[in-house]
Amino acid sequence: MFNQPTVVNHKEKRTWLIDTIVAKFNKPGLKTKTNFYRLFSVSQRAWLWMIDALRALLDSESNRWMRSIIQDLMSQLIQWVDLAHAMQRHAYFFGEDEIELVRSSQIAWNLVDTLNEIADNLEQSNELSWKLRKALTYPIILLFWSIAAAIFIDVKVLPNIATLFTNSADLPKITVVMMDIAEFLIAYWVYLSIWLLSIAIVLVYLYKKFLPFKIFVDNFVITLPIISPVIKWNYQFRFARQLSQFYSAGMSPIVSLQLIANIFSNYMYKKKIIELKKDMEAWFSIFEWMEWSALFDPILVQIVHVWETTWTTKVVLAKISDFYKLQLETKIDIMMQSLEPVLMVFIAAIIGSIVAAIMLPMASVMQTI
Repeated sequence: MFNQPTVVNHKEKRTWLIDTIVAKFNKPGLKTKTNFYRLFSVSQRAWLWMIDALRALLDSESNRWMRSIIQDLMSQLIQWVDLAHAMQRHAYFFGEDEIELVRSSQIAWNLVDTLNEIADNLEQSNELSWKLRKALTYPIILLFWSIAAAIFIDVKVLPNIATLFTNSADLPKITVVMMDIAEFLIAYWVYLSIWLLSIAIVLVYLYKKFLPFKIFVDNFVITLPIISPVIKWNYQFRFARQLSQFYSAGMSPIVSLQLIANIFSNYMYKKKIIELKKDMEAWFSIFEWMEWSALFDPILVQIVHVWETTWTTKVVLAKISDFYKLQLETKIDIMMQSLEPVLMVFIAAIIGSIVAAIMLPMASVMQTI
């Protein structure tokens, strides 16, 4: 997975492996990486040598793990290792697309622009991730506290109300059901927690290791009415943005499509990109193949058609990616507005059941009195 260090001492090799594993679990965040690329681009634009630029970054960096990465990059550059290979030793931090962009830009002598574009792309990704997290925070917190309150009332309040009745047959049916649920939670909460955790682990393992299950899940999510528009527009944005970056870095279309296929996680999109790459290798037109696919937006298909005709679309791809970014933000807002009523109905059903389980016995007691 990583290039081996250029050392022969086994102790040093073992130390490097341990440091790499530790750094992988403590890797700097996206903001730190973005700042690294941005400042590195600025220093390269100022005609500083790479080692001097990295030394300046090291002096201003406060993150411990980022400092160790920069120090390792410097030590490799001193040994005449090129920047892309130096970054590859830290593939847990630098993405495959970032490494390949740097490798190609070093050949095409446009490293400064490439570093700046990588920073822009990371900033846009961070902005979209933040927007999605912000949109999901409120409904998740609301749902969590609603379920927690329902469980507390079910476990602590209902049993006390039940003591007012000498015969459980006098209790309303909904109260009996809720009390049975409470008794089950009290008696088996440990086993239930282990069972739910085990299911989650098994599902994650199947998704990563069992291809038919991954295909089923990936195909299912792109057909869901509310979620699928967000997923599709996200892939339109990433496809246009990354293809534009790869072209700007001087990569061939075939290599660019292969890298995009490696980056995409959804199996359906990955498979489609690989098919497009094979068509290009066989000198077939990819326009018609994309045209009949529901995975791609018609505007993007037309741009690809223009590209096949003129071979001058990297600027257009960059512009259309900005359009897709705005559309993606709109789709996220629409998704959350659509999910809120469904969430409210679910919470109302939970709270309504608890309230009915409490109020019906109390009303019965009041009638008896």
